Amino acid sequence: MSINKNTRRLRVMLIAIVVTLLVSCNLEEHDEMSGEIIESEAVEKKNEVDQPEESVYYMLPSALQIAHIYRKSGLKYFPNLTSETRNVDKYVTETSKLQNLGVYSADLCYVSLNKQSQEQLHYLKAMMDMSTDLGFSSIFSSGAFVARFEQNMENEDSMIVILSQLQERLDYYLQDAEMEDKSTIIFSGAWIESIYVSLSGFRMEGEGTGASIRIHEQLNILASLIGMLEKVYEPDASIITLMEDLKGMKLMVENFGFMKDVDRDKHVQLKNVSMTDEELDQLQDKLRKIRTKIING
Repeated sequence: MSINKNTRRLRVMLIAIVVTLLVSCNLEEHDEMSGEIIESEAVEKKNEVDQPEESVYYMLPSALQIAHIYRKSGLKYFPNLTSETRNVDKYVTETSKLQNLGVYSADLCYVSLNKQSQEQLHYLKAMMDMSTDLGFSSIFSSGAFVARFEQNMENEDSMIVILSQLQERLDYYLQDAEMEDKSTIIFSGAWIESIYVSLSGFRMEGEGTGASIRIHEQLNILASLIGMLEKVYEPDASIITLMEDLKGMKLMVENFGFMKDVDRDKHVQLKNVSMTDEELDQLQDKLRKIRTKIING
């Protein structure tokens, strides 16, 4: 129980820091981030071993953070990339509901940061319906929350704060109820949807190198996500399949050409990381197949 209390404090601190940074950051500041140094695969694995087990969770970004990163990278809004909200009723198993709650949370962040008012309401309702089915309705229980959401849909800074608070409420609920496995499953859906939507948007824009930089940042999370899923207690068939699919995607990426540079050098400048169009196509196809399994329930 003491670990849960400590990690909850860390989570609250992280959210506070992230909200402050996201509200204040601009495109120029984010461009500076693209010059950060990525440790090689071997160094990353060493760091994972050295870190306390519970810290891995907090290295994983929220769907809002991912959406904001891509938004600041210049990603335009494309309709019809997100998952259909009308699919809510077809999710029957707990795992499919949890994963697609994560999917809808990523979609909500995407449409909110692009000021798609009607879509924001659709995804908020979908999340509320899904949360009710899962027994999480208390995170939306305050009528003031919904009213505040509706009143600020055109204000990006306010929406960042509101969506961060929504994530915080869900985190509190799951940690207090000691349901970390559910949190992991929700995140898996959110992460897949975030990367799929972002990569699809970049590919539609015909952008290459910039996509490689942003995608590579997120692929560094993949090993941690797989590790978290492997710790899920008594995973069902869909979680086992997801783990195998993610391991296959990780292996595929490790064989991409740019990974030779990562393996050869101790430090690789993020701005020098680039995927070929063929590699981006392969990654997009793999993501599409994994996502289809999730949204099909």
